Amino acid sequence: MIWKSIIKTALIGTDRSDLSETTLAELAKLGVDIKATPANILLEGATLYAQMRKAGFRPKKWEGEIPFPAQKDKSKICSKKSSEHLAMILNGTFTPALDNFIEQLIFNKKSLPPELLPELLEKCRSDKTLWQRLKNAIGERGNWLIGQNEDWHFLIGKTNQVNWEDGTKDERLSLLHHLRNTQPDEAVENIESTWAEDDWQHRVEYLKTLEQNLSLADEPLLEKCLDEKRKDLRRTAAALLEKIEGSELQKRMWERLQSCINLKSRQLKKDKLEIELPEICDNEMLRDGIDPRKQWSKEGLKASYFAQMFIIVPPSNWEVFFGKKAKEVLEIFVRSEWAELLVQASVISAVRHRDENWMEAIGHFYFKNHDENRWEGLDVKVLLENLPEHLFNQFAIQELKDYKSILENNNALVHLLQLNESHWDKNLTLLLMKNLRHLISQNINYGWNMIHYRNMLDRAGYGSDSELYEILNKSWTNDEGYWTNWGKEIDNFLRVMKFRRDVIVELEK
Repeated sequence: MIWKSIIKTALIGTDRSDLSETTLAELAKLGVDIKATPANILLEGATLYAQMRKAGFRPKKWEGEIPFPAQKDKSKICSKKSSEHLAMILNGTFTPALDNFIEQLIFNKKSLPPELLPELLEKCRSDKTLWQRLKNAIGERGNWLIGQNEDWHFLIGKTNQVNWEDGTKDERLSLLHHLRNTQPDEAVENIESTWAEDDWQHRVEYLKTLEQNLSLADEPLLEKCLDEKRKDLRRTAAALLEKIEGSELQKRMWERLQSCINLKSRQLKKDKLEIELPEICDNEMLRDGIDPRKQWSKEGLKASYFAQMFIIVPPSNWEVFFGKKAKEVLEIFVRSEWAELLVQASVISAVRHRDENWMEAIGHFYFKNHDENRWEGLDVKVLLENLPEHLFNQFAIQELKDYKSILENNNALVHLLQLNESHWDKNLTLLLMKNLRHLISQNINYGWNMIHYRNMLDRAGYGSDSELYEILNKSWTNDEGYWTNWGKEIDNFLRVMKFRRDVIVELEK
C-alpha cells in the first residue's frame, strides 16, 4: 500500500496530492525525514522502497512449533570440493553433468552436501525423474528436510493419513501416487469408490496416476472409461490401455489391422504387400481412441486411421504374422506401395514398445538408405533419441569408421551424435577426434556451417569416458595447428572432460 501511495502521488504531483498520514508514519519509521519538502520526501521514499522491493518480501512470522533438529547423519557427506563441483553444475556451468555426479556419488556411497539439498529437492518438484536418481543420495538429513516442507512430501509418499472420502483433490492425488508405488490395486479401489460423485476433470487427473506401475489389473476400470460421455476421460483411458501389453484394446487393434492385409501376400516372398485402408473411423474405433481428424501422414485420413492402429500394436506381432524376423518383415514393408507409411509407423511402434530387434533393423535400414530421395521424408528423430546404448555405439562407430570427409549438418550420423544421450564407447570418441584432426589438417575453417561439430563435441564432452582426458589433452596440446580455427571448440570439450574427471577423482577419495 505504501508503494502504491508513493507511485500515485508521483504521477499526480505533490502540488495536487499529499502523501497520507499513514504513508508518512511508515516512512518516518524507516528514517525518512518527513519534515522536508514534499518533493524530497517523495524522492527519498521512492528510492528507499524501490530498493526494498528488489530485496524481496518480509517473511511471515512463524507461529507453529519449532521442529526437532535433524539427527546426526550417519552417511558420509561428500567433500567441500565435491560440493563446489555440484554448485558449478547447478549454476549452469556444467548442467549436463548432474546425472553423472549423482551416479558417482551413489557408487562411492556418499551423500549430497546439506547446503545444496533444498535447491535439488525443489528441482524434483518439476522433474519427477530427477527424484528417482536422487533419492538414494540425500542421506538422513535429506529425508528430515523433506518432512519439514509439505511441498516435498509427495517425494516420499507422505500422505499425512489422508482419508480418501474426506480428502481434497491434491490430497487424493498425493495418496494415489503413494499407493501406486506400494499398493497399486488399492489406488484403483479408491478411484472407483467415489467415481460417480467426482468432478470429471478430477477423474481425468486420478486416471493419469495409474501410469505408475500400469498393468492388466487396471484394465477393467479403464475399459469402463471408454464408454464415458466426456471425451477427455475416454482419451485418457485409451492412452493408458495402449501401453498395457496384452490389453484387450491392443488385441482389437491387431484384429482390425489383419483385416486390412491381403493374406495371399503372406505366402509370396517377392510380391508387394497389399493393404486395404479402413474406409471410415467407425464407432468402435472411436471408442478405442482413434482420432478421426488426425492427419498422421500426408497420405490422408484413411492412412491415418491405419497408422494410429499400427503404432499401438507391438511390432513383434508382425514377425509372428509373416513367420519372419524383423529385418525380413521390414523388407516386405519396403516393397509395399505404402512403404513410407509402414516404415514410419514401424519407427514409432518400435520405440513405443522398446523392441530392440525392430530398433536395430530400422537403424540398419535407415543408415543404409537415408540419402535416397524416396526416404527423405522419413522422420527417425524419436528412434535416434531412444536407441539403447549398445545400438547407439554400434551404429555410430559403424558410420564413423574410416570416415574422412566433412560430416555435413544433414548427415544421419550427425543427427545421431547430437540427439542420443548415451555413454560413448571409447572407440567412438577416438574416431570423432580422428575425423576432426583430418578436417584441421585440410585447413578447413570453423564457421557457422560447422556449428554441428560444436554440438557433437559438446555431447562427446559429457558422454565420453572421462578417463580419456589425459590422452586427449596431451594429443591436442602437442598439436598447435588446431588453435588457428578450432581452438575454442576443442578447449571447451577438454574443459568438460577435465571437470568430469575431477568430479570422479574427488568423489573416490
